Amino acid sequence: MRAVLIALVLAFSFPALAQTDSSTSPAPTARARGDNITKDEYIERARRAAERRFDKMDANHDGVLTADERRAAREERAARRTARQPAQPQ
Repeated sequence: MRAVLIALVLAFSFPALAQTDSSTSPAPTARARGDNITKDEYIERARRAAERRFDKMDANHDGVLTADERRAAREERAARRTARQPAQPQ
């Protein structure tokens, strides 16, 4: 868990160092579904989604996914998928 917290603190401190001149770049706007996306934006979204999935799967929040935690997450996803499927007519 400490490693995750340290990584988050470091991740949030770097954007302040990497800011560009605001007079040359347009202000960020909310994106509508289907709009174009840059490679950096795509990677950032994927990183955030992966962090959310990891935190959800890490049952004891120790910053390590064990084989049992991964197996439990797979079984939970399979159970949710099965519950969503409509009953098959016989």
